[in-house]
Amino acid sequence: MKVTTPITTKESLSQEIKNIALDLGFDAVGITSAEPVSDAGEHFLKWLSEGFAGEMAYLQKSPEIRFDPKQRFPEARSVIALALNYYQPMPENPEKTSKGLKGKIARYAWGEDYHDIIEKKLASLIMAIQERKGTCWKGYVDHGPLLERAFAERAGLGFIGKNTNLITPQFGSWVFLAEVITDLDLKADLPATGQCGNCRRCIDACPTGAIDTPYRLDARRCLSYLTIENKGEIPDNFTSNMENWLFGCDICQDVCPFNGSAVTTQEPAFSDTRGTGPALELNEVFSIKDTMEFKKRFSKTPLLRAKQKGLSRNAKALLNAAESDQ
Repeated sequence: MKVTTPITTKESLSQEIKNIALDLGFDAVGITSAEPVSDAGEHFLKWLSEGFAGEMAYLQKSPEIRFDPKQRFPEARSVIALALNYYQPMPENPEKTSKGLKGKIARYAWGEDYHDIIEKKLASLIMAIQERKGTCWKGYVDHGPLLERAFAERAGLGFIGKNTNLITPQFGSWVFLAEVITDLDLKADLPATGQCGNCRRCIDACPTGAIDTPYRLDARRCLSYLTIENKGEIPDNFTSNMENWLFGCDICQDVCPFNGSAVTTQEPAFSDTRGTGPALELNEVFSIKDTMEFKKRFSKTPLLRAKQKGLSRNAKALLNAAESDQ
């Protein structure tokens, strides 16, 4: 009797890869083609030309490859878009036991560095795809040349809101994004179709006016940029509007109605007990003597990105603002 091997269809292979991704701990997965996200690309090029990227010179390097993966990987056929929820509720009275002024930390940085966590999951997913005869290139976690939100939107994970964050149906905007580009011809999902409507809470709540118009963020005015990516001093006209943010900022996410019923992350590495948590004593920042001590204190956390110089600069700006208010 002749035994026939079942043929794996595009649909079944796509679903199998999605199931593997979910089993690895990703909270949402969608698939889109590797064709360019042309409209998003045009918006990105215009944004760059108007100088909104500030000092992030790396964004200017071969910008076209960010919206057209085939320029780097001509054989690419599909983009697997992934999301990982990082939301945690704010602890009660986080500054109740404070011995001095504290600076707030953006939620994404409360625990361990998400790059390390997600890259391990991506490595396992890529291995599984390779076992299924697919070629993959390096997985991306926000530091790769890809317009993540645009591909995630086209893959059906969520829609891009007026604050420029991707908003997912179940987790709001409290998600990390990642992608895998492959030569497998997978079944594409339908693009997301949500919208913000007439809401402008994020625009009105931004203390520095960084969202100068819906769907456009001026990084040079954004507290996340100013406290992390910015290498120079924080301009004086912004220090009084930092609202005690030491590293990053969550204001435009906190006020978003789509984040009103956020779900607590199931990833233990993001727990506030695994890193700095929601706030940090400014005195602790000032007490760090050198780079070696800084790296030891914030090892495996996102705060390393600001470096000792940057975090100390932020702490001084918050202290000066507090003193000027007295």
